[in-house]
Amino acid sequence: MGQLSLDESFVAVVGCRVSVEHNVGSTTVRWSIGSGAPGGPVRPKAGDEVVPFTCHRCRRTMSVTVESLAKARLKKWIYTGVGWLLLLSLLVTVPMLVHLGGQTHEEGDDSGANLVGLLFVWSFVGFVLGLTFAMFGRGYQGVKKLRHIRSDGRRTVWVQGHRLF
Repeated sequence: MGQLSLDESFVAVVGCRVSVEHNVGSTTVRWSIGSGAPGGPVRPKAGDEVVPFTCHRCRRTMSVTVESLAKARLKKWIYTGVGWLLLLSLLVTVPMLVHLGGQTHEEGDDSGANLVGLLFVWSFVGFVLGLTFAMFGRGYQGVKKLRHIRSDGRRTVWVQGHRLF
């Protein structure tokens, strides 16, 4: 699932909520996770396509929106690239932070402290967002918008008891 390449076929990994346990200070949710067979449905040639399926546990009819292969690859490449650029920016901001943080300044001169504070924030944000984008981009599959299909054929916006993994 975390491969760097995408295939023409896709697998929607869906979790159906089994139980919720409320403890002091925490809530534990147990999921029954199911997916279609590998090499299953084929992605659309262009745009997005809504693909219906049945939940493996509760047998409710649901749908997911699947992106075309080109769109999913482009988004995966962009997310991963932005993540790595933010992580590589740490090679500039952290040494500058260490260098400027170790300098002494005249009394009443706040310019050095302001710059060190700004570099610290940039380094922290670059690290957190860089890891987030890199990990999200690595696992991006182009399957989104999980919806229940009502008996009248309309799709719901809110899906209770299910989620995409």
